[in-house]
Amino acid sequence: MGTKRVGWARIKSLINENANGLRFQNQNVETVTADKTLVADDSGKTFLINQNGIDVTLPTPTAGMNFKFVMAQDYATAVCTVTAAGSGYFMAGNVTSLLGVTGTSTMHANGSSNEVATFAAASLAGDWLSCVSNGTLWFVQGACSASAAIAFSD
Repeated sequence: MGTKRVGWARIKSLINENANGLRFQNQNVETVTADKTLVADDSGKTFLINQNGIDVTLPTPTAGMNFKFVMAQDYATAVCTVTAAGSGYFMAGNVTSLLGVTGTSTMHANGSSNEVATFAAASLAGDWLSCVSNGTLWFVQGACSASAAIAFSD
């Protein structure tokens, strides 16, 4: 076995290649200004939802699909919704609201009948909902600034 000499130029090149590979990547973000039906290729995206009456429909779930929804503006005149596609696909999980120094409140999606998440009249810019699927259920979690700013229904 022999030894192999590596010059400083090659060492610097390798360090730069590693640094480039380790750089943080930007999230894939899309602004939603009109009703939208998502497709499988949208998985992994963060959607910034405008304030008035935007309805987003999730695709038929497959294991590993994930989406994040963030209110980009405060509520103005109409609620925004995220709805599971088809019947029999339900949401399960919790959204927590921070009530300032008075405590917290939790809204629960029951996993057996809740198909719609609503960004209601109390929703503010920055309120968010994350949806991840196992192929049957949409597991949800999120946070909002006011009690019941995000609610679940059938």
